[in-house]
Amino acid sequence: MQGIARVFQETLQFFAALARPVFGSLSDNRGLAALSVVLAFGLWIFVTDSENPTRTRVLPIDISVQPINVPDDVAIASDITPVRLRITVADDVFESLTAGDFEADVDLDGLTVGSYELSVNVRALTGRGGLRIDEPLPDMVTVDLAQLTGKSVPVQINVTGSPASGFTMSPPVLDDDNVLVTGPQEEVDQVSRVTATIDVTARTSSVDQAVRLTPRNDRGFLVQRVNLEPSITGVTIDVEQERFSRSVAVSVVTDGDPAPGYNVVSVNVDPPTVTVRGSQSFITGTDSIDTQPVDIDGADETVVRSVSLDIPSGAEVTGGSQVVTVTVTIGPATSEFNFTVPVTPANLGPDVSIVGALPSITVMLIGPFPILSEVSPADISATVNLDDLGAGTHSVKIEVAELAGVTVARVTPEEIDVVLESQ
Repeated sequence: MQGIARVFQETLQFFAALARPVFGSLSDNRGLAALSVVLAFGLWIFVTDSENPTRTRVLPIDISVQPINVPDDVAIASDITPVRLRITVADDVFESLTAGDFEADVDLDGLTVGSYELSVNVRALTGRGGLRIDEPLPDMVTVDLAQLTGKSVPVQINVTGSPASGFTMSPPVLDDDNVLVTGPQEEVDQVSRVTATIDVTARTSSVDQAVRLTPRNDRGFLVQRVNLEPSITGVTIDVEQERFSRSVAVSVVTDGDPAPGYNVVSVNVDPPTVTVRGSQSFITGTDSIDTQPVDIDGADETVVRSVSLDIPSGAEVTGGSQVVTVTVTIGPATSEFNFTVPVTPANLGPDVSIVGALPSITVMLIGPFPILSEVSPADISATVNLDDLGAGTHSVKIEVAELAGVTVARVTPEEIDVVLESQ
């Protein structure tokens, strides 16, 4: 740094000595003013270059050489040797350069099968630090061209790992079962299969993805210098929760109530059982499966409906239809009605009469509500048979006449005392 400062000082003294005689007339000489600016700029460049010099040297990085304009009927038979570059660039940029800052290629336009020494074309993709490529090393490379050949090869997907516990997977389904392998005859002959790997470890969802294919020989080693068409294919693997099955009862769900005075007498479903399939937790926790609701609101007669089963998400019915036939038998409700009924004497002899009035009794009738609701006490006949009874007190059984559609369940009391006197 002391040397640079000394050079800078001596340069200033030199330009000052040149300019001193004309400083007095500077205001009258604009050309001299412009010259002063140019000289100052040159001095700045000189100092900057002294602190960050530009040097020429070989970049210690291999630059791959790409073939361009490859004829359709030939293939690259061997690897093309990479090159290094002699470059000129500022010191502070040199260490930051990478292979991605350069391109190198050889032009194969119009060439046929054979071996060629070809010039390497190189380009810089950056201008940092005044970068300039002086020459590639070597400046020519050998390119071997062979006759292009091809064949169809099966695709093989290697599945590694296993889905999560309780899940199963299907075999892989490929968008392309075979691909076309092209390249030099020797390399193409080595390819026996094209492979890709998919990992399903602990997966709980299906696989649907694109995979890059690689050519392999019989020993599983990668084969170089061949092309695949297509080189990427789609793979689908269904991953599902493991399924279990069992037979369960069909449970009928009804909605609403029958008409007043009517009851549900019975409920039948055909078929009475179905086989369901689902996860282990679903199967172990399920004894029956419901139907969709059957509407019986206001019904006064039997209802027959075809309804779907209410199948939970993730489950399914196997081996049969998901529709069942439901029969809901509706009948009149059985009710109990109590009636207070007067007792009528029957067969009273001509020589006797009843002392006082006969008491009323309670008659319980059981039967359909619609019929019982139409019965009144006047419809019920309760009598005591006084045939052949003389004067005195007699305990006589009450007789109640039958009514159509109902049953006499109880008479209270069953007997009454009847007092007779002679006339």
